[in-house]
Amino acid sequence: MRFGTLFVCSTLLGFGALNACGSDEEPAPTNTDTDAGVDGGIEWCGASGVSKGPWALHVDGQSALLRWEACREGTSGELSFGVEGGALDQKATATLTPVEIPVTYLAALAPKQPQDLAGTYYMYEAALGGLEPGKCYAYQLTQDSARKGRFCTARPSGQSFKILAMGDTNPGLNDTTVKLLALMDKEGYDLTLHAGDIQYYASGLESWQHWFGLMAPMFEQGAFLPAVGNHEYEQNQEFELYYERFWDKAGFDGKDGLFRAESGGLWFFFLNTETDFDPGSAQVAWFKTQLEDAAKRPGYRGSIVTYHKPMLTCGDMSQNDGMRAELQPLFEQHGVRLVLQGHMHGYERFEVPTAADPTKTLTYLTVGGGGGLIGKIDANIDRPTCSMRKSSGAFYQMTVLEVGPSSIKGRTIDVDGKERDAFEVPLP
Repeated sequence: MRFGTLFVCSTLLGFGALNACGSDEEPAPTNTDTDAGVDGGIEWCGASGVSKGPWALHVDGQSALLRWEACREGTSGELSFGVEGGALDQKATATLTPVEIPVTYLAALAPKQPQDLAGTYYMYEAALGGLEPGKCYAYQLTQDSARKGRFCTARPSGQSFKILAMGDTNPGLNDTTVKLLALMDKEGYDLTLHAGDIQYYASGLESWQHWFGLMAPMFEQGAFLPAVGNHEYEQNQEFELYYERFWDKAGFDGKDGLFRAESGGLWFFFLNTETDFDPGSAQVAWFKTQLEDAAKRPGYRGSIVTYHKPMLTCGDMSQNDGMRAELQPLFEQHGVRLVLQGHMHGYERFEVPTAADPTKTLTYLTVGGGGGLIGKIDANIDRPTCSMRKSSGAFYQMTVLEVGPSSIKGRTIDVDGKERDAFEVPLP
């Protein structure tokens, strides 16, 4: 017999928003005698037993990790892969790690959807090595050939590629996130940069299990690099049981939601605004050291920094002026070209003049319109920093970043497929 914990998430609907739910008390133990994948007699695990993924992470010029999860014991850990457009003539076998999840979390308003059940799950991780730099690879699982995708190894410095930028995704709330991903399918992006609030128990409409199915088109495109948002700490142990379980080792050289990665001479840094994020903190010291190191690397062209809670916004969220004052000089000194932030559910682009040359700017993007209810984009329009906001809108969106030989060209696309903003960030 298996003992787990049951927690039913209730929602408050009011004032035009879905509010976070939770309790300061530990959930009460509940006697369960079912394995993961069986919810009240409803079998959602599927014939193959693969319940989540696969997805790519920890990608560099010669290696990658592919990860997926099964909800029953005994599934195959083998996959086939090969250079995209050719035969899948290479095999890899994943390592298996059983994971015990002690708590059940339910999407209370969607009881017929697959839930996040307590029980044993089986995490597979395949380490692929000896890959060619700047190549895209296709792969599929032996256990379930419908579970497949692609990833691209890190590009040589100066080579062109595409990135998808998003934040605050809530695909269970409505069909907005799914529609946006369908529009992005044609872009052929190498990787996704996510500005946090990946999934929302607070909506009462989605679990992580449901979320993975809806977000599969994104995983099929390339590596997923997510920042940590406040909703990744929404429930007791959610960060440890879910974020770290899925996204640990997303990048390199960090922990606790801090990491970095690189492609095409462009470095990507991810910060965690939900932990100590103040001048003098260990996180800021880590970032300074890692950014200085990257800027010294051969072929360095610049960096993109991604985090959740904004340093600049005119919307209905606070902004961290102190951290911008601390980090802006560091950004300018070491060639940060673009800053991505979430939390504010809408779109904003700021062009911040640099201290050395006010005719040049550093671009900040708020990309929080990935699916959560849209906020009040002009709620704090009287902030002096709003004079630097050049484009904005209360609409759902994702942004495609095209990295080229001399610049990053951005296109922000709304849920109807309309281009709502376009900009260009110069690169050396």
